[in-house]
Amino acid sequence: MKRGKSRQTVRIGDMDRWFNYYAPASLDPNTPVALVLVPHGYFMDADVMYEVTKYSELADKEKFVVAFPSGAGSTILDDPWNIGTPAPTCLATVGFLPMTMNDDQAFLDAIIKFADDDQCIDHNHVFMTGFSMGAYFTNTTGCNREEIKAIAPHSGGSHDFANCKVKTKPVLLMHFEGDELIPYMCGTDTRDRWVTLNGCQKDNPDVTMVKGGRCEYYKGCPAKGQVAMCTFSPTPPMSDEVFKGHGWSGGYEPQPVGLSGYSIPETESATQLSWDFFKKYAW
Repeated sequence: MKRGKSRQTVRIGDMDRWFNYYAPASLDPNTPVALVLVPHGYFMDADVMYEVTKYSELADKEKFVVAFPSGAGSTILDDPWNIGTPAPTCLATVGFLPMTMNDDQAFLDAIIKFADDDQCIDHNHVFMTGFSMGAYFTNTTGCNREEIKAIAPHSGGSHDFANCKVKTKPVLLMHFEGDELIPYMCGTDTRDRWVTLNGCQKDNPDVTMVKGGRCEYYKGCPAKGQVAMCTFSPTPPMSDEVFKGHGWSGGYEPQPVGLSGYSIPETESATQLSWDFFKKYAW
C-alpha cells in the first residue's frame, strides 16, 4: 500500500514518466474507491498541480484516490500533452498550441493500473479534471475514452469532436471571463460541442450562483450526459496570477513563492465544484 503523497514512475515505450499519487491513510486497500486524474497546464508539473488544487485534502475527506500526471519532457518548457488538433475558432485566438506526440493515453492506462494494484479502483468512478493545456488533454481524453466516466476541464478548449468515440458523458466546464491566455470563447465553444454531442438544450439553462460567478446546467440532457459550465467573474483585486484570469478557481498559492501564479483563490473552489459534479451526475 502507498499512503499519503508519493512520486511514482512508469515506463511508457522508451520513456520514464512520473506522476504524484495520493491515497488517504484511512483507506481499506480491498474496498473499491473512485480515482480522479488531475493533469496540469503548460509551464507547470504534477508538483505544482498538487499544491494548487489541494485535491489531496478533499480525497482525505471523501475517501478516494487522486493522481497528478506530469507531462513529458525534462523541463516545464517542453510540450506536456498530446491533445489532438484544437478547433480552428479557438486556435485562431490562442495562436499556435504545441503538443507532444507521446502516448499519453498509455500513460493514463499505466496510472490507472498502478492505482488499481495499490488500492482497488471502482472503474465506474474514474474521473478527470485538468487545467489549461491539461484541460485540452481532459477534453480529448473524455471524447475518446468511455473508461473516463466524467470530466471537468478548467480554462481550456478542445478539438472539433468530429471523431469522438463516446456518445454522451457528464461534463463540467470552468472558465474565467477575463482569461487573457486561453480566451473564454475557447471554453464556450467547447461547451457547445459537448451540449451538441450529449443532445442537451442550449437555451435557458438552470443557473446556480457561486462565489465570484455562476454555473449553468443545461436542460434536456440524457442520463449520464449532463453538461454544465461555471463562469467566474471576480471583482478586483485579484491574486497575482501569471496571466490575468488564467488560474485554478479557489486554488492555493504553491510554495515556494516562485511557483505562484496558477490560482485565483478569491472565487469558488474548482476542486470542490468538480468533485460535487462527479458525485451528482456520474455516480
